[in-house]
Amino acid sequence: MLTACATSQAPLKPATDPIVTTRTITRTVCPAEVTAASPDPVPAYVGAAIVVPPVYLAWVAAHLRRERLLDARAADARSQCPQ
Repeated sequence: MLTACATSQAPLKPATDPIVTTRTITRTVCPAEVTAASPDPVPAYVGAAIVVPPVYLAWVAAHLRRERLLDARAADARSQCPQ
């Protein structure tokens, strides 16, 4: 008979239950994109004379509104970061 197939004569002992300790640490971390200072606003060119269609000016206004919204969101996120 093969050794691997032979029955063991030693009685099986029940394994003891391992003790598992779990520790959870919650940390608020802000990414560098949020904590970085906002760049200075670009000053308007004085004396600029542009002739463009009103549709383009509406697009520029929408772009500037979006930029202000994103700046406000970044400032709000920055205010919630741990100091």
